[in-house]
Amino acid sequence: MTHHLKVLICDDSLAIHESLKTYFNEANIDCDSAFDGVEALLKFNEVKYDTIILDIMMPKKYGTDVCKEIRLKSNVPIIILSSRGEEFDRINGLELGADDYITKPFSPREVVARIHTILKRTNPNTINKSLNEIIKIGDMTIDVDGFTLHINNIEVVMTPKEFEILVFLARNKNKVISRETILNRVWGVDYFGDTRAVDTLIKRIRQKIPKTLNNLDIKSIYGVGYKLGVKDEENYNKAK
Repeated sequence: MTHHLKVLICDDSLAIHESLKTYFNEANIDCDSAFDGVEALLKFNEVKYDTIILDIMMPKKYGTDVCKEIRLKSNVPIIILSSRGEEFDRINGLELGADDYITKPFSPREVVARIHTILKRTNPNTINKSLNEIIKIGDMTIDVDGFTLHINNIEVVMTPKEFEILVFLARNKNKVISRETILNRVWGVDYFGDTRAVDTLIKRIRQKIPKTLNNLDIKSIYGVGYKLGVKDEENYNKAK
């Protein structure tokens, strides 16, 4: 049986719901609608969704607050919708756990593309199990195709975008990767977002790993980007 993606659209604009639903139907994506933040949380708690499309400026409860509450329970992919004048809220949404943001006005076709990009690894129907790519760096083990991360045999749960960035850095161990390269690789070359989104996701990754890991080093290279490696790698390898 073919699995149809299930998406929750949270926005107070009826026009946005109608335009997205038209494209979602064409893409065989099922969707539900919520027109305020309280309704969004109610539906999220009732149904298992593959992705949440979340407006920031919603009645009853802001999208950033909804995002924060969802992240307490789930790592479901969240795409923030925002107006051009809400830059602070976009970054705040990413800091609270959103995977991506799209600026209004937007193309519904772009939203569909973003959903498929985010889910290309996490949707079990799109994973090629025969690849079985495992990356080991220091005390970290990444099962790329299984979408799992273990550090010192302790599982660390990541959102899709956090996981994609970590995998990309791990595949390029000890190489300096620019913010623009990370942005293009993880979000796509057609993405019109800000490189600060990369900084925000790196910050989230760092916050998740220090309690269980003491030898992974994600260095900030001033004016360029980031490099992932192992602290004191020579001595670490000798100890092994």
